Amino acid sequence: MFRIFFVTALIFTITNSYAKPIVSGISSNEINIDTKFNGTNILLFGAKGDAGNIVIAVRGPKKNFLVTKKERLLGVWYNGQRAIFDNVGSFYSLFSTFDNNKTSNELLQSLELGSANIKYDVKSNSSKKEEDNFQLQLINKLEKDSLYSQGANKIDFLDETLFKVIIKFPKNIAQGVYTVEIYLINEDNLLSFQSIPIYVNQIGVSADISKYAHQQSLLYGIFSVIIALIIGWVANYLFTKFIGK
Repeated sequence: MFRIFFVTALIFTITNSYAKPIVSGISSNEINIDTKFNGTNILLFGAKGDAGNIVIAVRGPKKNFLVTKKERLLGVWYNGQRAIFDNVGSFYSLFSTFDNNKTSNELLQSLELGSANIKYDVKSNSSKKEEDNFQLQLINKLEKDSLYSQGANKIDFLDETLFKVIIKFPKNIAQGVYTVEIYLINEDNLLSFQSIPIYVNQIGVSADISKYAHQQSLLYGIFSVIIALIIGWVANYLFTKFIGK
């Protein structure tokens, strides 16, 4: 079934690639997360009708991140200096046909294509050097969680026109709207641009709990504390009765 869908899509792109600089599509634009979700892959395919390099950027919904620096005082570790990063993409993956997947020009910088071209809005009382260290710490954390790609992945071509990539989404992605941005660039000129949304939704019991936590945050907090106290009391009772003797 998937092969039939893929072949049909390729035929569609072939017939339309000569009318447009670039056409594309994806195998699915919706991801549903439940307690059993363990990540998923989405196929992006397309065809280009003009010469040039293709760059594909996948960006997740923007979030605020707090990065702290561990400091030690009298043998005790505590959170010292901190930096707040506003409106940072919670997911970033890049695909490119540029030589060695490395290039630098004003167009890529203005489009924030490439890890070196992404702009960060940071708030802190630290020096510029320390802010750069905080930024590096944030990037390394996102990369470790498979949510961020510092390099560019390869775009596979079936011939001179048809291309495809596999976009990998890990199990810890945030819910929200993701965007797949497809650029056709030739000699520092943007020939074509397309944006495809991917909707990540939380479903099932976890979605109900998350919704209740947002709508009734006070009651949810009180209920969580009560549950924690009950569990602690039961654990202490069982330990005293059966193990502590």
